[in-house]
Amino acid sequence: MKLIVYYEGDESVKEWFASIVIKEIDGIVYKKMPTRNDTGVYADLPAHVSDILYLDKPDLIISMIHDGHEKPLLSIEFASCTPQYQHALQRFSRMLASVSAGCPSVLIMPFRKRSNDGKSIYTRSSAIEYGSVKLMDVYNTPCFILDWSHDENDFLLNEDGMQYPFLDTEDMINLGRLIEACIESRQDVDYCGSLSQKKVVHDLRDSNRVNAYRNGVPTIANPSGGEGKSQVKLDLKPTEDVFKEIESLSKFHQALCKSAPSYIKNREQSLIFYPTRVSAHAGDPYVGMIGYYDVAFTRYGQSVRDRYYNLVAYAKDVSIKEVTDVMSSFVDNKCPFANGLTPNNSKMYNYHLKNGCKETKTKPLRIYSELADIIIFKDGVLFNAG
Repeated sequence: MKLIVYYEGDESVKEWFASIVIKEIDGIVYKKMPTRNDTGVYADLPAHVSDILYLDKPDLIISMIHDGHEKPLLSIEFASCTPQYQHALQRFSRMLASVSAGCPSVLIMPFRKRSNDGKSIYTRSSAIEYGSVKLMDVYNTPCFILDWSHDENDFLLNEDGMQYPFLDTEDMINLGRLIEACIESRQDVDYCGSLSQKKVVHDLRDSNRVNAYRNGVPTIANPSGGEGKSQVKLDLKPTEDVFKEIESLSKFHQALCKSAPSYIKNREQSLIFYPTRVSAHAGDPYVGMIGYYDVAFTRYGQSVRDRYYNLVAYAKDVSIKEVTDVMSSFVDNKCPFANGLTPNNSKMYNYHLKNGCKETKTKPLRIYSELADIIIFKDGVLFNAG
């Protein structure tokens, strides 16, 4: 058997990953991930890799050649940032991208870290573990938060000469055991079902559940969990009231509401968050947090149709031009159909013929269009037609 590792970081990740694999294998092939998703290199990716990259890009996507076919094993995301609420949850979409595509996922993040200026110490928000537990429950696919170790002064510990986690720790040893279990379970047709029976998965699942509930369960009223009051505002309102509020904004809003799908109108309640940006400057909140709101508080099944509540982005001070201008620019400048077929664009021309611009539009628009049922702007409203 042979492993294939798609990577985004520097070349030292090869040595780091090779050091953590404990099962004997035939070899490891490393392939650099494309930096853009509108190129021929992206079009050449195996479907299971591009399916993950649709929502977001983990640092590593590992697959295995088995019976002559390449099959996904695991994705790994490295997060060396300070681990407070928003910083942690902006990485959540990378786990969601992987797990929703049927690939187990790991996020390596410090439990505690001192800020670069040395003045503050931040502890990881339990919301990220709560999100991973909910994600695992919804998709029946293992996903875990592992610790990036720190020294006694709360500065991160890295492998010598690398920007990757120190390997001689319990969590990194468990990561090696998890990769070994993934390789063994990939022989089974029911990969995730087989993997879920492994002892290392049971151990990591129990540990993540304990950490997820250590400060109290996150709720809509307090989505970050813990005793402190979250700065993020979420509201749960009757859907009927939401539509009344949209219609009150203008006659144009009122007319657009007539196009709302019945499944959105039929949900009795709607969960609302309040973006100050949608596509500009990576959005506010970070678009990765939208997936957390969805999975933690609205979802009971694997489809976005399987929701208790509508997921509503109420961007009341944002113009719909944040969406229309980005998409117009894409159509004018990046869509291969804007120009005739050439040898330089033939791969993306063929790719778009099959997939359209679904996977190649900008990440904020991919995530909003996939996850939000309603996006309310000051001068318009959009409904998810999925």
